[in-house]
Amino acid sequence: MKNKLHFNPITINDKPMFDRFLKKFLPAISELTFTNLFCWRMTKGHEYTVIDDHLLVAFFEKEKRKFYQPIGESSGPLIPKILDLFPDCSFERVEEKTALALGPDFLVKHDRDMYDYIYLRKELKLLEGTRYDAKRNFIRRCEKYNPQVCELDESTVENFLKLEEEWCNIRNCHENESMYAEDLAVRETLKNFKTLQVLGICVWINGRIEAFAIGEALNETTFVEHFEKANTKFDGLYAYVLHEFVKCIPEKFIFLNREQDLGLEGLRKAKLSYHPHSFIKKYTLRCHDLESAIKE
Repeated sequence: MKNKLHFNPITINDKPMFDRFLKKFLPAISELTFTNLFCWRMTKGHEYTVIDDHLLVAFFEKEKRKFYQPIGESSGPLIPKILDLFPDCSFERVEEKTALALGPDFLVKHDRDMYDYIYLRKELKLLEGTRYDAKRNFIRRCEKYNPQVCELDESTVENFLKLEEEWCNIRNCHENESMYAEDLAVRETLKNFKTLQVLGICVWINGRIEAFAIGEALNETTFVEHFEKANTKFDGLYAYVLHEFVKCIPEKFIFLNREQDLGLEGLRKAKLSYHPHSFIKKYTLRCHDLESAIKE
């Protein structure tokens, strides 16, 4: 292994190469789709290299380089090699099996804020039983507005972008780093939706798109929802757009991954209210020696 690795910025032209890796080594965590890696590249600084037949993606937080779990046949043994080259770096959002298999030379910490929420698609489609009473009530309230469901395509994409702009302006997202980053990611997704092959649905009310949801296949059994936006002046619209999105997901997918709550109390409460089937637990890995040096 060379002492230095050459990393490349991610471009839309890299999609076929990423797809080859991701289809051969199916991911479980929501970060590892080309859509996520490409559309968040401007604020995350995503870059990649191929090493030992593995795809390695790096990103930056506060100018510090970090890595996602390598994509390949056996990512565990590669992680210590990478940390030998970059001892002051860390691996973030690593799957539990890989993280816990590493030896005592590494500090392994679970990251609850980054757990992916996994739901049974059929449960969210049917919303049966008393535990979903509130969700059905929200949907009924929204139906009073006579909502119409539409798809993301060339005829609607500009309306998707318009809702995103309005949503962002109402929340002053340009003054909030994380919200601004998401705004850029949504725009990149919409501008490249045909190449990215994402599924998007929207909700028309009174001649305007007032909600949308966007996602894609994560692996053979799981679909992932990347974005969900709604105009909160319409009671129940968030519940309505999620329900309609789930109904559009192909029947072959058993699960829906709705990504993380980022440690935000309101978002965590909302995601828990849909009764997740399970979580994809994620961990942070770094060298023990570096942690000791930091404490000293």
